[in-house]
Amino acid sequence: DSKLLKPAIIELTSAAQSLGVCEGLTASQAMARCAELIIKTRSPAQEESATEVLLQTAYAFSPNIEATAPGICTIELKGMAFASNRGDVEPWAQKIIEVLAQFNIAAKIGLATTPELALLAARAAEPILTLSPSPEKHPTTNNQHRTTNSSQSGSLLDVGCSMLVVGYFPI
Repeated sequence: DSKLLKPAIIELTSAAQSLGVCEGLTASQAMARCAELIIKTRSPAQEESATEVLLQTAYAFSPNIEATAPGICTIELKGMAFASNRGDVEPWAQKIIEVLAQFNIAAKIGLATTPELALLAARAAEPILTLSPSPEKHPTTNNQHRTTNSSQSGSLLDVGCSMLVVGYFPI
């Protein structure tokens, strides 16, 4: 049927890209460019189960969660126990990663002042990345950000991080 969409490559590794595979190719076109290519098909049931595990795990750590998108949840950090004692958020976030690893979910966590920045940090994390406001402002812009490690900054809440995004991201 001409109305049905053809299955196509939607995500790929840099190694596949270097061999000429690109998004939008059909499986046979991609295999013609790279015979060793491994094509993984989506499983909506597995994705739904993994998202449910992610949400239940996040809820075990905080009641302030949002199911942001499939495979992604946002946790509001304001009012959490470690905020009052100025404890460190990163060991807490590492525990979330460890629990999800027990379910074979390789999670990434981003911490930032807004959910959008936390999501971007999570996508780039290996496995945890913090974006915090820079104390030095550039004269032409006032929304500079820097990455930080919790050991350099004391409490992440001290430097303005109030949102945590947990997600598993394919590839």
